[in-house]
Amino acid sequence: MWLRWFPLICGLLLAGIGQAQGLRDHCPLGQQACGFSNCCRAGETCSWDGHCVALGRTYCSGGRSCPAGKICVNGGLSCLSPGETLCPGAGTCPSGTRCERGKCVRPGETRCADGRSCPRGTACLPLGGCTRPGWFLCDSGSQCRPGFKCSLIQGCVPQNATDCGRGQWCHPNSLCLEGGGCSPPGATRCAGGTICDPGLQCGSDGSCVPSPSDPAPNVTEP
Repeated sequence: MWLRWFPLICGLLLAGIGQAQGLRDHCPLGQQACGFSNCCRAGETCSWDGHCVALGRTYCSGGRSCPAGKICVNGGLSCLSPGETLCPGAGTCPSGTRCERGKCVRPGETRCADGRSCPRGTACLPLGGCTRPGWFLCDSGSQCRPGFKCSLIQGCVPQNATDCGRGQWCHPNSLCLEGGGCSPPGATRCAGGTICDPGLQCGSDGSCVPSPSDPAPNVTEP
């Protein structure tokens, strides 16, 4: 059966060879036939798939090439330098950066939800912007500088202070009083809320009584 098609196959092969030979014969003097339709000039080389490529360039595919030292990405649709990365929305991120949410971010930077980037040592604010350098952000949204801590509800207080909430504070070993103010250092709060000054302790009824280690207070008879 195949003998019937043999003359046709031979004819097609000979036609292809003739066409290629014809192209070689028709390339200008000094140029090299490349593939079925290209003629490479001096300073060019023929790629494996029949395209002319300038010497020194990195060949990708489909006739696309990259400059020397560049890397082919996506078949030569993009050319990157070593260390660069593609970033959808931002194009190409240079070496030493990373792509995050469509933007190039430098080391130490934080990418915020509003599209901004905060530099190293800062944090994103809930309503936009960044904290001051060295400051930190509390869950309440307050910004605290170094040496302070987040206060209850909102605000900041010194790191070693007694936190009374909303940025109010007392000295260490002092207690926060209802309505504001602080107890003397060393005071004790009883279960019922009574504050006992130093030298007193909480009694069984929730009142303040002298501490056993301290002498009983002098009582002057009338």
